[in-house]
Order: sequence, then C-alpha cells, then structure tokens
Amino acid sequence: MLQQPPPSYNFTITRSHQLPSPSKNAINNKIPSVLIDFTAMTLCDLIKTRSSSKRTRSLPEFVFFVQKVTHQANINVRTLLVALIYLKRAKSNLPKRAIGSDDTNHRMFLGALLLASKFLKDTTWTTHTLSNRRIYEICGGLFSMEDVYQLESAFLKLIQYDCWVDDDTLNQFVELHRSDFSL
Repeated sequence: MLQQPPPSYNFTITRSHQLPSPSKNAINNKIPSVLIDFTAMTLCDLIKTRSSSKRTRSLPEFVFFVQKVTHQANINVRTLLVALIYLKRAKSNLPKRAIGSDDTNHRMFLGALLLASKFLKDTTWTTHTLSNRRIYEICGGLFSMEDVYQLESAFLKLIQYDCWVDDDTLNQFVELHRSDFSL
C-alpha cells in the first residue's frame, strides 16, 4: 500500500482579524464583577423554584450565566442596571407564595435584559440593541426562539408594561444599593 503525503492546506489571510482600536466615543462594555455578583444574588432571591426530577437540560449557574450573556451581548452597565430595576418591579408584582420552575430565574433575567436593551435603544446610553434572535444565539439552545419571544412577553406583563426608567429612578436605585456595589 502506497503512502500518500498528507494534504496541504493553503490558508490565505484576506483581511486582518484584529479588532479595531477603540475610539474615544466607544463605551466600555466590561461589567464590574461586583455587579455580576449582585445580579446573580438578585436572581437567586427573585422567586422560589422547585427542582424538577425530569430535568432534560442542565442549567448554568447564575454567575456564569449573567457573565456570559452580558459579555457576549455587549451589555453596558446602564442597561444591566435598568434590567435590575425591572427585576425589582417583577418581584414586587409576583404573588406572595409564587413558585417557579428551575429555569424561571434564567428566563426572567433574559426578559429583563431584553426589555432594558430595547428601552434604551433610542438613547445615547447604548450603541446597539439586543434582539430576540441574539438572545437565542447566546443561549446556545437553552431556549428556543419561541421561548425567547414568550419570556419577553410574559416578563412585560409581569412588570405591567412599566418600562419607563428615568435618571432619578436609576440614581435612587444605585444609591439604595451603594454598599452592595462597593461604591
């Protein structure tokens, strides 16, 4: 049997794969770890959940999930703070003895983040808007496209369509949680 030489591949680089250097107007999208931790703790305290013995998928831990989603979606601090305000509104609208399924808090986080991004779309505080399609892609099959549309709609109903967050509300929220943010 004759041995053939291994195939050679000619990879031609047609363009540089370096990221463009940040301009003076670029927004730093790195979320401080203390805010990631605070968001994860907020999610843990949001609603009691019951573990399902029929778990068909493994859910990521909240800290990892928040970090992954915010990083891959290029979420800025203001968008995450607005999402946290939405989560606070959602918690106050939940029935006292509400119990969610094992993925409820993940869904609520995605719903809050999606709405916050869309709310801030037409402001100078965000450079792009998070879309339902992008959430689906970031979650990598954890939720279907239909799930993403449904969780957005359900979250919007839960906060009773109260999406308005002005600077005073944002500043009050930050002031209230000043020690949590180590400010």
